[in-house]
Amino acid sequence: MSFKEYLLLDALFPGIKYEYQDGAVRLMSGGSREHARIAGNMYVELDLQFRSGPCTVYNSDMRVQVAENKFYFPDVTVTCNVEDRRRGIKTVLSPRLVVEVLSPTTEQVDRTEKIKAYQGCPTIVEIALVNQFTPRVEVWRRTEEDQYTWHYAHYESGTEVELTSVDVCLSMEEIYRGIDFDDPLPET
Repeated sequence: MSFKEYLLLDALFPGIKYEYQDGAVRLMSGGSREHARIAGNMYVELDLQFRSGPCTVYNSDMRVQVAENKFYFPDVTVTCNVEDRRRGIKTVLSPRLVVEVLSPTTEQVDRTEKIKAYQGCPTIVEIALVNQFTPRVEVWRRTEEDQYTWHYAHYESGTEVELTSVDVCLSMEEIYRGIDFDDPLPET
């Protein structure tokens, strides 16, 4: 599918989200209660940090361009570019931080295809993958010395997640507020 056809599809079905990568279109599905809660917590906590600027936080309703032919809908995106705050925009062009809450159906794509695309985007400095089944957050940070080198850090229960690209620390309790890991999941 051409990019023009993708935009037409987006215009014809505005309530449905499709990601676009090199001519392939992927329908985005809904997530679990835990996924929604964690993504919402991340959005709220980051948004509180930037109420007076200089960055803007978006939820998964905002499309993010990471390459010429790659458009995704991360669960949370932070941009510090004033152009990405213009009224009426539909696509973030200069993401700085992207957050993906891992789901069983999307984890493989998030860990391979998307992370590679995110690391190839020159404006993205940090990528966070948040586990929804156990308190664990993985963060990849681009080094200042070499734009092709990324450092990995992971955080578990009782720690604070450092998001150095936006100078924010979030506690695991803030990220996982409303999630009780002791409450067993129902059997399917």
